[in-house]
Amino acid sequence: MPVTDPVQRKIAQYHLLYVKICRKCNAKNAYTAKKCRNCRSKNLRPKKRETKNK
Repeated sequence: MPVTDPVQRKIAQYHLLYVKICRKCNAKNAYTAKKCRNCRSKNLRPKKRETKNK
């Protein structure tokens, strides 16, 4: 179900796109994380933030 309200869309994009991904186990972590919640690795990268414009 697509979100049509622009305020809710911005909130949803923030929660979906502003995360860090573990390079070892591919787990999603909080953007402020220093190490992975799953495997405790410090090898984290920010998620790519390209969105589809329709």
